Amino acid sequence: MNKGFILNSFWDDTKSYPLEIYGTSNEGAFLLRFDNQEPLFFIGEKSSISSDVGHSRVKDISLKTFDGEPVKALYFDSLQKLYEGRDKLSQKGIRSYENDIRPESRFLMERFINGSLAFAGDCEKQGNLRVFTNPQVKAEWYRPEFSVLSLDIETGMDGSLYSVGLSYTKGELERDIVFMKGDTEEQISEICYLKKTEKELLEHTVEFIQEVDPDYIVGWHVVGFDFKFLDNKARKYGVSLNFGRDGSQIELQERNNMMYGTIKGRVILDGPPLLRNNFFSFKNMKLDTVAGEVLGLGKDISATGKEKVEEIERRFREDKASLAFYNIEDCRLVHQIYKKLDIYNLIHARSMFSGQQIDKVGISTMAFDHFFLPRLHRKGYVAPNVLDMAREEHSAGGMVIEPKAGLYHDVAVFDFKSLYPSIIRTFSIDPYSRLKSDVDPVKTPSGIAFSSTENILPPFLEELGVKRSNAKENNNQALSQAIKILMNSFYGVMGSPKSRFYHSDLPTAITTTGHWILNQSISFFDNLGLEVVYGDTDSLFVKLMGGEDVEKLASDLNYYLSQIIADEFKCKSKLEVEFEKRFEQIFFSSARGSDHGAKKRYVGYSKGQMSFVGMEYVRSDWTELAKDFQFSLFERLFMGEPLEQFIKSEIKKLESGAYDSKLVYTKKLSKSLDEYTKSVPPHIKAARLLPLEKQKRLRSISYIMSNQGPRPASENRDQPDYQHYIEKQIRPVAQTVLQGQGLNFDDIHTGNQLSMF
Repeated sequence: MNKGFILNSFWDDTKSYPLEIYGTSNEGAFLLRFDNQEPLFFIGEKSSISSDVGHSRVKDISLKTFDGEPVKALYFDSLQKLYEGRDKLSQKGIRSYENDIRPESRFLMERFINGSLAFAGDCEKQGNLRVFTNPQVKAEWYRPEFSVLSLDIETGMDGSLYSVGLSYTKGELERDIVFMKGDTEEQISEICYLKKTEKELLEHTVEFIQEVDPDYIVGWHVVGFDFKFLDNKARKYGVSLNFGRDGSQIELQERNNMMYGTIKGRVILDGPPLLRNNFFSFKNMKLDTVAGEVLGLGKDISATGKEKVEEIERRFREDKASLAFYNIEDCRLVHQIYKKLDIYNLIHARSMFSGQQIDKVGISTMAFDHFFLPRLHRKGYVAPNVLDMAREEHSAGGMVIEPKAGLYHDVAVFDFKSLYPSIIRTFSIDPYSRLKSDVDPVKTPSGIAFSSTENILPPFLEELGVKRSNAKENNNQALSQAIKILMNSFYGVMGSPKSRFYHSDLPTAITTTGHWILNQSISFFDNLGLEVVYGDTDSLFVKLMGGEDVEKLASDLNYYLSQIIADEFKCKSKLEVEFEKRFEQIFFSSARGSDHGAKKRYVGYSKGQMSFVGMEYVRSDWTELAKDFQFSLFERLFMGEPLEQFIKSEIKKLESGAYDSKLVYTKKLSKSLDEYTKSVPPHIKAARLLPLEKQKRLRSISYIMSNQGPRPASENRDQPDYQHYIEKQIRPVAQTVLQGQGLNFDDIHTGNQLSMF
């Protein structure tokens, strides 16, 4: 049999083979197409259905609803007929089940196919595609060598398309090319080819993509900017952007002010959303910033704003070869970032374990459906539709032990490894075990019962835990991270009203057990005379007295909890406490406007290194001024140095203009500028001062507060409002620390002002 990795799948009623599965292998790209699959859903066995429902056939099956009602399956000739039949039954008050499962998803999940598969059948060649019709398929673990094309365009202020950069990579093979608009048609450098018209740039781009035939097309804001721009140009010139492996055009859709792109047989990996969906965070999501943090490299044009645009315009007029170099370097940077962060291995592993295709691995409810539904069917049950779920009360969140604000010495952090998955395993928690809670029941500390023998999720988590441990031992960080993300997503899905498996007992059982575990752990440390100074969901910060063996403390706590769980609940503990780190000093911040400690806001100091959690230093919505000031302030606090003179000096430097380059705010735009009507915050006022062309493709705005109000950073010529930055950036950061030292920022600042006279 052939082996392949799935890139994307589709159902299209208009095609003679409506189910299509595109993938790649070491033997090349393939398409599996089927005309022998029927969309279906379930209805109650006793429900009467008339011919106008539009179903093709009815089948009696041995399945039932969560309420115990037997069901039968209704099959349809097309997905459109299924939707129409679903609506007609709803109008008649007849309930249906699983009518929101896409047929391409059901096809894969019912065969336990996760990410890759084996297949065999009749094959024919269509261009670069090997096409298999109604093949046999089965689950198979497989990892091919992926080919990658990085794309980036350069444009002019007048809306012209200057160039398209394309950098192709597969293994050791690399190929770079730039198509650029020029007065003649010639090759002006090793990589740059001039074409006379924008239309020719588009046509050669399509030809090149089809020629090199990449699995992944990568870029930075490549959907919302590059592809959108190219699509508008293609419509203008009547060019078809046939990027698909079957020759189909790229499809662009805008939802909730976000652009999404689909290419049949290829996957688009767009930098900022890709990194966010895989839990990477940076100071901001500009390519230059991320490249600097990840690679230690910058872009060929380091200028920003107006200066950057002017340099691109100059190179296009005077030095096209240099612009081509800049264009292709941006392409290479994206690919290098992905390689350095091991993104390609991570998304492959996430697809393989979640069963979701690359562009959907972040949708945890779909991943849970993919895993749970086929196993639930084999237990004899069907699930409800998402929209039919009763919206019950939400469960409490993780337990937080509020710290006392201030500075502490010698604090150890103990962490519960995968706490919520461990709770699920210990107390056999899942939607099916809740239904079967009368069979060998085990009760959680809050009294919610589950079946200790009839369950689906706990053994799967056990299996994932073993695989993650093996991945760690083999130093496979991408695989370990993929498994961790999947394991931690299960609690969120069971606690989400957007899940078909939601029931308040599920998240409540997990979170209340988490509270109980933390309280038991606090009692353990209290009995040893040790104070828990802070705790949050799955971690405890313990003030040591000196001389304690922290590893032994963790081991003793594990034993203590396992004994209580065995004695009180008659089950085996799957909990695992680990000693995580030891802080020589740690400062817990007070809540704004309060003397009480704030949760998730502290700075720890150990072996000359500082760790910031929840503070302004690690938040993207604060200026570099505030971040640098906070870092230096805590350095002095932990070294025992006086703070007053430092604060006075920093304010004086600010007012002298020494920090003007650090005053930029950066805010994301959650909606288009014209949607802000009732309230217009400063960043929107600044954005509206940009040229209209820039406003159209704006995703975030960098601005400063000037004496004339908010101004775009790239356009501002006014003096900064230094008093604003003192009050809004310096003061709150300083007061957090000063409050614990018995000092007051206003006294220090006033003294600074008086000393000037």
